[in-house]
Amino acid sequence: MIRPAYQACHDLWVNLHPVLRFVLLLALVAALGYLGVSGPFQKFKEWRMQRNLVAARSAVTEESMHEARDRSLTALRADSSCLEAYRILEKATASLRDPWHSEIARALLSHPDSTDADRLNAFCGIAPEVPLGLLKQSWSGLPAGSRQELRFVTVFADRLLAEHCFKEATLVLLALPAAARTPGVERRLIRVLIGSDKPEGYDEAQRLIATGFPAVGQKIAEWLDLLEAIPVANLQPKLLESVRPVLEGPAADDVPRAELMLVRLDYATHFARREAIIDAAIACWKDREPEALARFLGALGLYQRVLETIPAERIEQHPGLFPALLGALERSGAWDKVTPLLDEYGQLLPKFELLAHRAVVAAKTGDAANFALAWTDARGEAKISQRADAFLTLHRIVRDAGMEQEAEQALVEAIRCGRGPLPLYSALKPLLTSLARQGRDKILLEICAIYLPFESTNPVLITQLAYLASLNQLIEPKTVIAAMEHLAEGFPKEVPIQCVLATAYLCDGQPAMAAQTLDRLELDPAQLAEGYRAAFLATQVLAGRIPKDDPRITSFPWKSLLPSERKKFNDLIRAGG
Repeated sequence: MIRPAYQACHDLWVNLHPVLRFVLLLALVAALGYLGVSGPFQKFKEWRMQRNLVAARSAVTEESMHEARDRSLTALRADSSCLEAYRILEKATASLRDPWHSEIARALLSHPDSTDADRLNAFCGIAPEVPLGLLKQSWSGLPAGSRQELRFVTVFADRLLAEHCFKEATLVLLALPAAARTPGVERRLIRVLIGSDKPEGYDEAQRLIATGFPAVGQKIAEWLDLLEAIPVANLQPKLLESVRPVLEGPAADDVPRAELMLVRLDYATHFARREAIIDAAIACWKDREPEALARFLGALGLYQRVLETIPAERIEQHPGLFPALLGALERSGAWDKVTPLLDEYGQLLPKFELLAHRAVVAAKTGDAANFALAWTDARGEAKISQRADAFLTLHRIVRDAGMEQEAEQALVEAIRCGRGPLPLYSALKPLLTSLARQGRDKILLEICAIYLPFESTNPVLITQLAYLASLNQLIEPKTVIAAMEHLAEGFPKEVPIQCVLATAYLCDGQPAMAAQTLDRLELDPAQLAEGYRAAFLATQVLAGRIPKDDPRITSFPWKSLLPSERKKFNDLIRAGG
């Protein structure tokens, strides 16, 4: 039986076309080669990856972070799931301030094998340097246990407080178990009260500070931070009587700050003696702690006293004086003295920041040519900077100088970079309003598209993106309708959402559906924003309810709309019956 089978196979092989026999032989050789080589090759890949990991660990030990970054990247190319490589790469990119650090930290945070320590390290890494919307996504993706753990909560709450998201910070902090509410948590809740910027909030904050202020000999720096955040006009020394003995105690861990806080309390109380109080503080600290004194005087708004008390030459021994003196010169309008200070000590600043200050000086002194050059160069340097917050820093500098147009420009460019500690979309309202007033709908659309991955569930953002995309014909109307119908079901009474859905129906040639959508709201057109009123009127024309020459159409302030709104609704009305 075996021989007939062998003979049959032999006859089949002989009868095959020579080309087909060659192909089959080639496939057999390839299969045997793969079986013989794949095992050793896989072993070689693993050996090489381990070798790169060992080299990366050694590089970290030797603080050669460029080498550590390159070796760990090579290891990840061999095995994209290698947790140790992610750990090393995160540490190396953080040390090098690499722009990709936040992406690596997020990858480590979401790695399926990450430990609690890995997640904490990654979360601490991204907290100060990613858009707040992305940080909120990462927070939501943490295990429920981590979101109830003090180490994670305080990091997230600090970023929320920095962005003035006081309500959300309060909710996050109060979600902690009662046993986990340490003095650090209480201090953060006091920051919420201070952030309310209301007299009653300041008063309650001072009562809580007086209750929780530590005993003599303990660290008080974080409590001093709270007191310094309260405006002098709102300080209530009577509420802080129990704090004075601690500040006067010889064992305070930061004697200059403690004593200057006592001066601040006296300054808040004794109006008639304010000049003498400041003179005494200057005499005491101008030689001993000039940096602390400069910060103290600047916080009181006494910029002229800063300049009179501390000469620029002292920056050589105390580099920390430079920002205080620069700020005092700019806030007091002494522009003729800013340029010499920048020439002498500007190397203490990043180049983009130095150029931004030069641009401010040129703008304030009417030097248009130098302003244009310095501002262009500052933006160019910010674009290539390793710092993720470079454009946001430019935004702060020119905003503080009252240069609104340049501040908007810097913020737009920060958003275009898509990295750095960008605020929530809701915090951009002043910028968005200004851009809309200028008719810059293309930039508005760009901002919406950039922010969508950061806040993919934000109904306001989704609505505005859908509206602008419909007007500019960038998304198929049926795609917009599908997204907006889902959103409209959840928010049946929200006028903007329903108006955008109606606009999408108009763009898709469904005026009856648009009319039906708006009819459900029983709208008063006079109460609508002008863009939505234009959508309402276009719907009435296309549904055959009013003619094109209706006075409401002819007298409509079309020039007040965005260019895309004006074009789209005029085109729709002209195409109507």
